[in-house]
Amino acid sequence: LLKDSFKPTYDGIIIVEVVDLDGSIIKEKEIAFNEGDFLVDLVSKNFENVIYNNGMIMSIENFTTPTDWSKFISIYVNGEMSMVGISDVKFENGTKISFIITEFDQNEWS
Repeated sequence: LLKDSFKPTYDGIIIVEVVDLDGSIIKEKEIAFNEGDFLVDLVSKNFENVIYNNGMIMSIENFTTPTDWSKFISIYVNGEMSMVGISDVKFENGTKISFIITEFDQNEWS
């Protein structure tokens, strides 16, 4: 999971939030990072119930992805959906990372 992951070459602060289906913030935290820190470690140390599977975040705080994938966790970076998994998300000082609980809509994804 972490072998080729992004690591910053400087220190800084990121903002990480977990957002519920209705748009309410479950938890938001300013997290200081140091050169070489991995995002997966920063999230695991600052949030409860964090579980990864095959590079995807499956559980965080009070949400666990159901086996039917009717809801899942989307990753957004500075308000835009990430096209990469959590270990490859590039971040710098001031980056906002959102884990948004998303409902699977067949029409939207077909």
